Amino acid sequence: MKKRALFAIFLSILTIAVSTVTFSLNIATTINPYYLIVKDITGGKATVSLVVKPGADPHSYSPTVSDVKALSKADLIIANGLGLDNAYLKGYKNVLYLGGKIPNTMLEAEIGHDDGDSEGVNPHIWLSFDFLTQYIVPSIRDEIIRVDNVNAQIYRANAAALIKSLSALSKKFDSLLGGYKNSVVVLDHPSYFYLFKKYGIVILSVEEGHDKQPTISHVKDIITQSKKSKLLGIFVGPQFNTSAIDTISKELKRKYYVLDPLGVDSQSITDLLSKAYSVIKEAVNGASEK
Repeated sequence: MKKRALFAIFLSILTIAVSTVTFSLNIATTINPYYLIVKDITGGKATVSLVVKPGADPHSYSPTVSDVKALSKADLIIANGLGLDNAYLKGYKNVLYLGGKIPNTMLEAEIGHDDGDSEGVNPHIWLSFDFLTQYIVPSIRDEIIRVDNVNAQIYRANAAALIKSLSALSKKFDSLLGGYKNSVVVLDHPSYFYLFKKYGIVILSVEEGHDKQPTISHVKDIITQSKKSKLLGIFVGPQFNTSAIDTISKELKRKYYVLDPLGVDSQSITDLLSKAYSVIKEAVNGASEK
């Protein structure tokens, strides 16, 4: 009887050990903002990998052999969709395309980009607080729970904390930009389109297509329109060529600011957007002194 009891205990311990070893949630993310979000939600309960490093341009990225291996091993792939990463994810069935979670009526056409690689809409949905708190974070949370229900309580708590921090930061942006309707910002690349549009701010996009430098006439039009308007700031991402922005900046006698859409050195999505807040605030304060 004693031997049977000991054997039963041994089997129970072995079962727990095997279940722990056999399942380790593996999640691949295509771009850094989603990597940061998934890390926050999972809180160390998953192995999370990143395909497109934050210093690279996701619009023109081609995956390496190691990227393909990481994607193949993933239990779940978190992707943007909307033409940003669809091309190299064909054939994978375990993909959550976050762009598909945003109502079509809330998506906007991509300014100046008619090269057919973005499905006709601006794909930078992770830079909208409304999209993040209402659709992106909840969708990622729910999909992770579907794959790993054992840690559902942890995932729900972490997602709730993340939404709370993003909502608090969103209010800071409301206070900063709420009074600048019809003002203008110059963006080398229209990544922060949704953030500025929320406040009725007009976006002048320098790019006329991904990886395409603007024509001289287009640059002149931006300079002319900026001179006629209340210019809040000139911004360029660290991933992009600054030659056209340099020209515009010198002509308007205004400093340009580096506004990172991917979080090159950010520790969380809240950190990424907090840094963006600081950059935009500095530009706005500088514009107010003009």
